[in-house]
Amino acid sequence: MASTEQIRQRSETKALKTFLFAFVVGLTAGALGAAFHYCLEQAFAFHAALAARFADQQLVGVLVAALSGAAMTAIAFWLVRRFAPEAAGSGIQEIEGTVSGLRPMRWLYVMPVKFVGGVLAIGAGLVLGREGPTVHLGGCVGKMIGEKAKVSPATLHILLASGAAAGLSVAFGAPLASILFVIEEMRGRFRYTFVSIHAVAIASVTAQVVDDQVFGIGPLLPIDLKRSLAEVVKSPGEIFEFLPIFIGLGILLGVCGMGFNATLLACLRVFDRCSSRTTFVYATLLGGVAGALMLLSPGAVGGGDALVQSVFASKVHIGLLLGLLLIRCAMTFLSYSSGVPGGIFAPMLAIGALIGMCFGAATQDLLPHLVTYPAAFALAAMGGLFAATVRAPLTGIVLVAELTSSFGLLVPLTITCIVASITAQLLGSRPIYESLLARTLKNESDSHE
Repeated sequence: MASTEQIRQRSETKALKTFLFAFVVGLTAGALGAAFHYCLEQAFAFHAALAARFADQQLVGVLVAALSGAAMTAIAFWLVRRFAPEAAGSGIQEIEGTVSGLRPMRWLYVMPVKFVGGVLAIGAGLVLGREGPTVHLGGCVGKMIGEKAKVSPATLHILLASGAAAGLSVAFGAPLASILFVIEEMRGRFRYTFVSIHAVAIASVTAQVVDDQVFGIGPLLPIDLKRSLAEVVKSPGEIFEFLPIFIGLGILLGVCGMGFNATLLACLRVFDRCSSRTTFVYATLLGGVAGALMLLSPGAVGGGDALVQSVFASKVHIGLLLGLLLIRCAMTFLSYSSGVPGGIFAPMLAIGALIGMCFGAATQDLLPHLVTYPAAFALAAMGGLFAATVRAPLTGIVLVAELTSSFGLLVPLTITCIVASITAQLLGSRPIYESLLARTLKNESDSHE
């Protein structure tokens, strides 16, 4: 019979092996995510080259861009339907389903389809984020390494979660938010232990270092707001004058989050009833529209990182902001419903920034003596809309702070995120990834009947 000391040594050895596997997962997911980002940049550069090439013949350039976008989206759709239907959409719900034991993970099929299909669909200009594919790819890396190493089911569970955190860290350059996302979003599914949380942290930080330091990719939104709420407020007591404004913003975002989730799921239900051929034609046409808009109005399409930076960098007319908001909302719902690989994190952040800037501009007009920096509301709204839709307020707070290097705005950001999350909960809105997983399981069950 093994002594207490032997049991302790075995436990420590097993933990060290798990940490080593998590490090390898982080390295691999970091390299894969950086390669994915690089390929996307090349796809976007292709559109920029088209714009330059046909500067004097815009109509021809738009036609070529539309045909290119249609072809790229059509190929992405075909790859998904032919080889890995589970590669459609974000992939985060697939990771949650696998971690829960509800969904299989065919990493050998999903990895190439998610990578190539994601590059084609997002590169075509569809309003989709790269974070969904990189999280899914990271989870696949964790499953692949776990299977090859023949680890125990418990360790495989840890490596899956570690890969997902690494994928999100690569997408946003936000390792702390990625760790919190696994804890908060996968609550009830992620088995929180000393070993598991440290493994997730190792993978997340390793992936971010590979992505940033080795490949030089950097964060998605390198915005540094030099002015914070503390600088806007003239004295500590005046902060209480701002609280009702950010509480009101949080309530508004809670309602918007409920509407976002309901509309996205309604669009998906519509296309669930369509035939594969009809959806293929729709996706192809949408890709053509997105490709054309990449030349005509780049801010209306794409993941939204450039749009968010432009919103913070310059004063934009509120009418233009509202127009962009409507277009991006419509394109987000239509793009995600097309059945190609791509996430909703980045588009959601862009929509939040637009809502917040509109709110800030309107508030500044009403209270010019109090509100002098509307961009603070845009930043708070990015986290607030995320918290309302995903129902992960801590992740939203830290994610936006890491993305924008604006830790001076933690107080209003926290207020907005908490109020938005509570408002959405009181309105009966379910977290979006929980709803997407339930939809996937229902469709799978219906197909077997």
